Formats: sequence, C-alpha cells, structure tokens
Amino acid sequence: MVTLRPFTENDFDRLIGWIDSEAHMVQWAGAVQFTYPLTRPQLEAYLLDAARTPPLRYVFTAVDAEGNPCGHIELGAVNRANETASLCRVLVAPGARGKGLSAPMVRNVLRMGFEGLHLRRIELRVFGFNSAAISSYLRAGFVREGLLRKSQKVGNEYWDTILMGMLREEWQQRDGVGDGPLHA
Repeated sequence: MVTLRPFTENDFDRLIGWIDSEAHMVQWAGAVQFTYPLTRPQLEAYLLDAARTPPLRYVFTAVDAEGNPCGHIELGAVNRANETASLCRVLVAPGARGKGLSAPMVRNVLRMGFEGLHLRRIELRVFGFNSAAISSYLRAGFVREGLLRKSQKVGNEYWDTILMGMLREEWQQRDGVGDGPLHA
C-alpha cells in the first residue's frame, strides 16, 4: 500500500539526493522550472504554487506500507475553469524502483483529481524512451494522444515527448478506486 502526504521542506534533501544528473532532472521535471543541480531554493519556489488559495499544484511524497518515503508525484497546472490538470514529476525512489509503487501513486492522484477536484481531464507528458513509465500509464488507463518529435534537447540528444490523457468518464468506466487513504 502506498499513501500520499504533502511534500514539505523536510523532504527537500531526500528529493535532491534522488536527482543525480542533468538528464535525470529533465526526465523528472522537464526543463522549464528547475535547473541542475536541484537546490533547496528551487524547491522553496516550487512549493509557492501549492501554498496559493486555491492551489495551482498539489505536490506529494509517496510513503510505503512501512512509512518510508518512496516517491514524489504532482498534480499540477490545475485549471479549475477548464477542469484540467497535469500529472507530472512522478519519481520513484532509486531503491524502490521495480516494486510496483508507481501504479498506486498514480491511482491516488487520479482519484484526487477526478473525485476530489471534479476535473474533466488529466494529461501527462512522458519522454518516448521511458518505456516503463509509458506502460504504467497505459495500464492506469491513459490514452496516447500525440507525439512531439525531438521536442527536448538534453546535452547533444533530442528526446521525443509523448502526450497522454485521461477523461473523467474513462476513469469512472475503469471503476477508479484508489488504494486506501490519500494521506498518511
């Protein structure tokens, strides 16, 4: 079982330790808001949008059944007028990868978005080489909607970006039930 709790300043150093290269930084966060190396001041600024009323983003630390932080996830770009948001900044802790923890993290955020915030659409962007994440998102019910070819430059490489989305009615058809309490 994985639960989510709000991401706080107490989580900063742990998250910073999980991001070990510029490529990993871009894969986690894109290339707009953060620069490598990740720093506490960047994370302080990041949380300002979560502190607004109403929040523009909801940022969480995932906690495993033993109470250990095992990941990070965000429901961002919340647009209440359009009833949309973006699932983003999904990261499973290096020592916890391959244990099936991302699926319950994603289900909890989808439940919060569709049931708690009454959103109509949640989308995400994932780099084309990240086959494990793509498979996980497809299993969660996301639909592949588009491809942005060579949209992100990292070093001397260009990465494709895949756009995926899910609608509230698709969530409901899948009997969108989360994995227990949203917060630990």
